[in-house]
Amino acid sequence: MKQLMIVALSLALGVTVSQGEWKMVVHEGGNVTEFTVSNIDSLTFHDAMSVPAMVTVPSGIFIMGDGTSFCGEDEHEVTLTRDFYLGQHEVTNQEYLETLQWAYDNQYVTATTEYVYDNLDGSIIHLLDMDSSDGEIQFDGEGSFYLRESPSSYAQQAYPEGYDPANHPVKMVTWFGSARYCDWLSLQAGIPRAYEHTGDWLCNGGDPYGAEGYRLPTDAEREYAAQWNDERIYPWGEEYPDCSRLNFYNFFGISDYCVGWTSPVGSYPGAPEALGLSDLAGNVGEWCNDLWVCHLGTNPVTDPTGPISGTDHTLLGGAWDDLYSLLRCAYRDHKNSGHRNCGIGFRIARTIEP
Repeated sequence: MKQLMIVALSLALGVTVSQGEWKMVVHEGGNVTEFTVSNIDSLTFHDAMSVPAMVTVPSGIFIMGDGTSFCGEDEHEVTLTRDFYLGQHEVTNQEYLETLQWAYDNQYVTATTEYVYDNLDGSIIHLLDMDSSDGEIQFDGEGSFYLRESPSSYAQQAYPEGYDPANHPVKMVTWFGSARYCDWLSLQAGIPRAYEHTGDWLCNGGDPYGAEGYRLPTDAEREYAAQWNDERIYPWGEEYPDCSRLNFYNFFGISDYCVGWTSPVGSYPGAPEALGLSDLAGNVGEWCNDLWVCHLGTNPVTDPTGPISGTDHTLLGGAWDDLYSLLRCAYRDHKNSGHRNCGIGFRIARTIEP
């Protein structure tokens, strides 16, 4: 049996004999790694993980706040010392579902037909609401998650001929469910996860910039990326919002809603286009890593992390049902960390070489 296993390995992975010892040679991206077969305890094969597309955001200095926006009145110099990756778009229903299914299959979460709960570090906190008509991710009660069109009146009016929810941003997800998704990606990749799931849920012990795993962007990183690199008012520039630039509640338009529900991610690639990011305003508001505080002060700071305690987390970007004033890069909203609705989602981040 052992000989058959070695032959199978030699065919699948490139095993050779060197000086009487069986060697396994792995070729990856131009690199070659050699292992002694007798030293290998086991081999595990699994499907390649699906990580949302990410864009490199260079480190730098910017003025956070614009003197006008709600809780963005305090203008102050912020230095971000590390380059970071930021999700090119908001995490989609399909991306969340696939990783959630993996987490469920590995017993990192539990689920009923109504809710998904954490199941790591002794946590049983609520991650995703599937009981609302606004939700597009569902659970069959027997082990499988699936997608549906939202039966809500808003979704049905926005898409009377139907729509595919796969590429729409995930919604009805709490802050905990967003942070948890980041940890699922880290667990899949075999790297240290960023969040503890008990106590204060701080990212990397309060140093998100030093985290090796996937995480939510900090308040400063998210605003910096949205206004990169010219201190613009909106992610696309200085011009007033309109339905050609984003999905929002167009109070000044002929019809109030641009869409009346979420749009597929990436529907507005020109707003902004500097870094290749999309939907940094409108569609869904996005959870950030930082706990909430309104007034940030005017003193210069480096790699800010926000307060270390609180009950709310910061939201940036505005949603499909928000007015133009909420779409400014510096506008800072907040919700209780367990809150969820059809206008809140998230995108992921990761420090480059923490």
